[in-house]
Amino acid sequence: MISFDSGLLLGYYQAKSAGQASGTSATGVSSSSASNTSGKKPVPSAPWTGKAGEPSGLVKAALNGRKFVDEGAALAAAPTITGDYKKLFATYQALNTLSAIANRSGEKNVTDSEIKRLQTVFAKGLSDVNSYIQNLSTDAMRLTTGAVMTSDKSSVGVPKNNYAYVTNTLYSGQVDDEVPTFKGNVSFTMDVKKFGVTTSLTMDLSEMGATPRTMSNVVTFFNSKLDAAGFETTFAVERTVGAERTTTVNGQSVKLPPTGDDFALRIRGDSTEALTFAAPAPKPAVYITTAAGNPDPDKDTKTDDAVIENTLTKYGPGTAGQVGTKIFSDTLEGTVSTVHKTMTGPDGSLYVLADVDGATSSQTIKGDQDVALLKYDSVGKLLYARTLGATSTATGYNMAISDTGQVAIAGSVTGKLSGAADGPINSDSAGTLTDSFVTLYNAKGDETWTVRRGGMLEDEATAVAFGQDGVVYVGGRAKSDLPGSANGATQGGYDSYLTGFAADITGAPKALFTTHFGGENNDTVSGIVVNGTQVIVASNEGSEAMLRSFDVSTSIVTEDRTALNDKEVWVTAPVTYTKAATFTAGATRDLGTLQGGNIAGLAIDNGQLYIGGSTTNGALTINNKTAAASGGSDGFAARVSLDLTSTAQDALAYYGGAGDDTVTGMAVSNGQVWLVGAAGKDLGGQATVGDKDGYVAQLDVAAGTVSWQQRLTGKDGYATPTSIAVDASGASSLDAFGLPRGVMDFTQSDKIVSSTSARAGDTFQIRTRARGALTTIKIDANDTLDTLADKIRKASGFAAKVESVSSGNSRSLRISPSQTTSTVEVLPGKGGTDVLEALGLKPGIVRNTKSDHGQTISADGKGPIYGLSLDTTLDLSDDNGRKAASAAMTKALSAVRTAYREMADTANGVKRADATASSGATTGKVPAYLTAQVANYQAALNRLTGGG
Repeated sequence: MISFDSGLLLGYYQAKSAGQASGTSATGVSSSSASNTSGKKPVPSAPWTGKAGEPSGLVKAALNGRKFVDEGAALAAAPTITGDYKKLFATYQALNTLSAIANRSGEKNVTDSEIKRLQTVFAKGLSDVNSYIQNLSTDAMRLTTGAVMTSDKSSVGVPKNNYAYVTNTLYSGQVDDEVPTFKGNVSFTMDVKKFGVTTSLTMDLSEMGATPRTMSNVVTFFNSKLDAAGFETTFAVERTVGAERTTTVNGQSVKLPPTGDDFALRIRGDSTEALTFAAPAPKPAVYITTAAGNPDPDKDTKTDDAVIENTLTKYGPGTAGQVGTKIFSDTLEGTVSTVHKTMTGPDGSLYVLADVDGATSSQTIKGDQDVALLKYDSVGKLLYARTLGATSTATGYNMAISDTGQVAIAGSVTGKLSGAADGPINSDSAGTLTDSFVTLYNAKGDETWTVRRGGMLEDEATAVAFGQDGVVYVGGRAKSDLPGSANGATQGGYDSYLTGFAADITGAPKALFTTHFGGENNDTVSGIVVNGTQVIVASNEGSEAMLRSFDVSTSIVTEDRTALNDKEVWVTAPVTYTKAATFTAGATRDLGTLQGGNIAGLAIDNGQLYIGGSTTNGALTINNKTAAASGGSDGFAARVSLDLTSTAQDALAYYGGAGDDTVTGMAVSNGQVWLVGAAGKDLGGQATVGDKDGYVAQLDVAAGTVSWQQRLTGKDGYATPTSIAVDASGASSLDAFGLPRGVMDFTQSDKIVSSTSARAGDTFQIRTRARGALTTIKIDANDTLDTLADKIRKASGFAAKVESVSSGNSRSLRISPSQTTSTVEVLPGKGGTDVLEALGLKPGIVRNTKSDHGQTISADGKGPIYGLSLDTTLDLSDDNGRKAASAAMTKALSAVRTAYREMADTANGVKRADATASSGATTGKVPAYLTAQVANYQAALNRLTGGG
């Protein structure tokens, strides 16, 4: 049977009849040449329906300085246009030119110099379009460069205080199995502080007697002790059902049952009870970060195809009490590109300083690369992340931790860094030269201050240390004089510098002194240690390894200061602060040429100075060589006197094989030195594991012996350890329970600048009517979601309803209209201070809506709003940016076409349902005569084919 699809014929009729009734073409868009018998104003032809300019011509004209937004040019192209059409067409022409530029930048064989020119003109065009639309006056519709929303909800949250803690998986198996790590003599102490009173509970599993040490039995044992002491905190079993496994047999995928469920401990805490964990007889723990992955999988140096994973591994006691047992190994977040430094804090936590190239722990970054300070507990749980908030590129080279838990990080930054003291002073107007920065965080992880300080040329901070009286010492390298330096830089490329910072009476950072030193070649500071008033700096001066000593005396004063307290009341109180400092250069010691090597670490331990690194020089000028060099590049660790003069306590031990071995990190504890780096083929007589191995080695420098060593491998057989930290009391029976050493802190900072990449001084703008006055909202250092919400409400004249919305373990901001007819436009901040992306807010217009003949329009009765969704930070400098720019222009041009089509339909009296029909929809009533004809056609076909 041949069937005739009557729907095709009916659809054709409906499309034809709708077009005739509305006076539109088959696409639903009026023609400017159509007759207009109803007296309505003619709809001009769209600029994309005629002959458009060639893309190459548009690019050339833009490069030659032609205006992007030109209503006169739009009128010349379509002489009949007026009102909103003229403005819409002018916008279209500008976007079309931007699209041509973006597409040109993505073509093959475009030179780097042309890319730079295209980026410059593209950025200007974006700015021109943004400015034009923000100041546009329209009649029946409205444009925004952002999105059109009913509410603007932040995609970045501020963490809530979560009084629960789940350990990592302790055991996989059956629910009634005994847990292997619970066997033997395992115990820990749990201190519970409630209402100022601390009670110590000993959780010793030997007290369970013959009771099997299953997860549930151990939890019952813990809870019985907590309940008997009258506490609210409890333990529970966290069970994750095991997943099915798959394997391949004879080329076929075969499903296997799960090996068992995963079990962990959950602590259900209470806001009134503070918990601290400790264990008897702790041993040293070593934390190592490693970058792993084949750096050139396709063997083509011109391609960037490496996929590198950064891991964090903890080693605990091995045989004979030495470090060697792996406790855990976790892969760091994929946006971590490079780890520069790892250190342990006085509370048992671990701090990792890294560069990141994307959002980290839900914190977005503003530029291409930012600095992240990551804090973990002793079992590898991330406690917080703090990003610097640079708008371009930042690198974190070094950090220091004080005895009270303060953290200082130092590095380099380009572009804008809001809220930093002093500010950049280099001569680079394009913002590509680096400046030094140092940031101080308090023990809670909140930023205390940031200093950005540079010379006329490039400089960067490469070392940092805490001293007496609240002084933070920063060392680095600079190509020109730094402001306030006591002596000028030499003319030898990079010179080393040392400076000291302290808070003044207002709490703002102040440079106490700055000095330059070095030789004719490139120099850099590699480490700083402080011993009372003595500051010792290790530096690479050309190829020489140099130690320099400075004596720094500080002037401490106490003065009355009047300021607002946290209750907004003016109070006067005495403040003690460091007012000034004087420094005197002391002894120096030249350790000899490193011959292409490096200094990887500097530390004070048991009253002696330790330095480590790598060198091809087997005859460094350090006495008492306890282990000789092996050839090629070797690691070395040395002990010298703090006065840099006496050599009686000298000891030097080399570590390496016949191949080239490097050192990327050093740590010292109780006279033992740990080195990590890249291993040669025969390092330590150990067999090669992967294609390119790393290593960790524990050296007794005085004896010249290796206490422990291990080759390390990783993803694709490639591994390079990047940092190391040692906690003398970091490994204990707490690891068997997955519990952290020290205080378990359930609280999180509620400050916006701590929880996001926003910085104090960052801004965004709002207004409540088209072309209305813009109000700038600035982020302050102590702003929370609640205080920011209050700022937005007041700035909008309470046209905005601003709420703090909970989702999971975080809170975020949501902006919506407070009244049916309220409209709020959210716009980026100016001058490089925009904070919208850091807050996760979208630029655009927030309004309530209503339906008008099937068309969604603003509830204020002022017509529809069209959003171009333009990102004003689009960049053509790399391939991903060029693709994003082309896609963004396509989307914006589509929005303009939609606006034109709907305006044309309205002008022609076409209701939305009719407009849908005219574009090919099969809706509406079909005349009876046509239905009868279709029935006759079908009957004839049935007879011809024998159908009934």
